[in-house]
Amino acid sequence: MDRRIAQRGIIVLGIIIAIAGFALHFSVPGTTRSGFNVIVEGSSSATDHIFMELGDADYEFGIEMLPPEQYLAENTTGYLLTSTEYERYLSGTPIQDVVALLQFGSGERTSYEVSPTTELDLYIVFFNNGPDLVSWTYYYVILPSGFYPTFTIGFAGLFIIMAALGWSFAGWKRYFVIGVSINLILFFLRTFTLASYSLGLPEIFEDLIHVELYNDYQFFYLSWVPSLREGAWAYSSELAIYLYPPMWIYTVSILGSVPSWLPGVPLFAFNVGTGYFVYMIAKSISHEEKYPIYAMILYLLNPFTLFYGSFMWLNPTPYVFFTMVSFYLALTEREELSIAAIAVATLYKQLAVVFFPILSIVLLKKRLGGKKLDNVRGFIKHTIIYAGIVFLVSVPFLIVSPEQYLNQMLFWNTGNYDTLRTFIPDLWMTVHLNTFFLWLGAPSWFTDMIALLLVNYVFLIICALVVYGTFAIFKPQDTQGRVKELVTQALLWGFVAVMCVQLFYPRGAYKFYLLALAPFVSILYDYQNLEMKQEDSGFKRHHIVPIVLSWIAFVCYRFVYFWILGAWLIFYLWKSGGLSRIAGGLRLLVRPPDKESTTISVYEEIYGDDLGEFDAPLTNESYFLRTS
Repeated sequence: MDRRIAQRGIIVLGIIIAIAGFALHFSVPGTTRSGFNVIVEGSSSATDHIFMELGDADYEFGIEMLPPEQYLAENTTGYLLTSTEYERYLSGTPIQDVVALLQFGSGERTSYEVSPTTELDLYIVFFNNGPDLVSWTYYYVILPSGFYPTFTIGFAGLFIIMAALGWSFAGWKRYFVIGVSINLILFFLRTFTLASYSLGLPEIFEDLIHVELYNDYQFFYLSWVPSLREGAWAYSSELAIYLYPPMWIYTVSILGSVPSWLPGVPLFAFNVGTGYFVYMIAKSISHEEKYPIYAMILYLLNPFTLFYGSFMWLNPTPYVFFTMVSFYLALTEREELSIAAIAVATLYKQLAVVFFPILSIVLLKKRLGGKKLDNVRGFIKHTIIYAGIVFLVSVPFLIVSPEQYLNQMLFWNTGNYDTLRTFIPDLWMTVHLNTFFLWLGAPSWFTDMIALLLVNYVFLIICALVVYGTFAIFKPQDTQGRVKELVTQALLWGFVAVMCVQLFYPRGAYKFYLLALAPFVSILYDYQNLEMKQEDSGFKRHHIVPIVLSWIAFVCYRFVYFWILGAWLIFYLWKSGGLSRIAGGLRLLVRPPDKESTTISVYEEIYGDDLGEFDAPLTNESYFLRTS
């Protein structure tokens, strides 16, 4: 009784501290924003305005000018002016004669800091004396003096609550709280990096270790979210280069952008929430009590989860969450909800479409001895549910801006032949299958052929035929646990699908796309028991293989990590028997079975592969005798 009182007392104390800290934090909020994409046409100028009324608190303002990196900008200059100096410029004073707070040129990354009083009223004037269009970006921060102290107090209260919950809970809930707390520490630390655009990583992270901690949150999201809340349309010039489905931006914007860490909260919540469904799925398909706890811990400690989801707040977390929700609903035989969930996942990121056929096959094959016509009808039903949800959410955007919506959703930057045959070492560029060969200087005829196959989706089409075809002919052996066996295989082929997209996507891929891999490899962490048919007595050394491979891929040089993924893929297919199934499927294509073997396959589909006491060869006659 005393222990429970102490636990509740600590929780109440944490709540009080958290409320006090965050109340002070939000009473004088600071803001961080990217003024993304100031376009300056050739032989012209452009102006941007920063205005903000301030309270009585002491503020610190900082701005960083980020030069164009993808345009020719040799003749571009810029000036940061006060409102008074800007009026002088408008009245005819040459720009060279006004007093600028900051002057900068192309190729220069410059910053300026000041302590404003009652208001912030600044102008940025860009001049482009060259013939080519250029794009400038600036990033500014204005924070009250108490911004980080009050934020720290609020999070101290949260950590006290998490510690008390970890003490109160037992079993998987305790480990879940511990895993979430570790991820929460990274969320807390990330907020402090928002004070400047640069993460300040040592050069080794660019020259040798390619962890790809891209700053999309500051460069894109802190531009999109404020613009959307100020009335901008999702698929318009105000949200430049917004290439995600509509639900993503509206979900990320739900809490606002002041203070600047708020849009990261939904992304973080989806990331750690996936850990719960990893546990629930592993619990349902495993034979061992601690297996799901190990799977959940491996997910929450995966480098992709920790750094891409909880630290950098990158875009895949919502679609990964709903993908796992869909697998869980399939496992619990809630057919329509499972398809609806994968449709929602697609409305967060288009890549989720690769899981729809896998889940549909699971839901169709769960019926014992289903007829082909019923399966066709079922697939049509699933397609109607899936496409209907995607279409209904898309209707407003198809009405208002159909061309922009379809272009940005489906056709923008899906792969360019010239790009795929050109080695571009810059870190902003995606990596694709051909990058390694271009990096090595392979013959042009070879790299041109690879580029041609990539841009025409040849590799992905082959992968789709292999993945979906092999899974479609899979025959569960356990009549009682048919759904569990199907979902286990679906997880394995979901892992293969993620790998195929990473390896063969024509646009190329970034490492943070591998966040979608984390839940699959966490559930299937035992490569010696990928079909989940053996009982496991505990965690063994070989169980850390997926986490080790994840870390290797995470830090590996970006031009060669594809080969780590390829070896990992082949290894898992080999250990699971997937290679044998692929070979068997290819044999069926080359030489269709005769009537007798077809009868046997029908028998196995209904009753499983184990013929039990029936040792004699199974002929058409004996088959009908045994089933009558």
